[in-house]
Amino acid sequence: MTELPSRYDRHQDPLQVYAEADAETRAVIEKELDRIAALDQREVRLNGRGLNYGVVITLAFLVACVYLIASGHGVEGTTLGVIFIIGLVAVIAFGRRR
Repeated sequence: MTELPSRYDRHQDPLQVYAEADAETRAVIEKELDRIAALDQREVRLNGRGLNYGVVITLAFLVACVYLIASGHGVEGTTLGVIFIIGLVAVIAFGRRR
């Protein structure tokens, strides 16, 4: 079996490829790396925002449950609290599957 020359090696070192590239190719590579970095930063911001919203909603439900129980609506407050806790456990258990 004939071996392919090293320039056809599928697993070349990316730094070597960058070093051997011309100026136009380097500019394209750098632009793509900047785009990927911007997408990563956007994803981090969105994840942080989602966590903040989750904390606010959790605290609001807990306050609502405590208020209902304290104002004499024990069954309603307890039911809402139990359903909320079951939902929270489900989100934690199954929420981050991609």
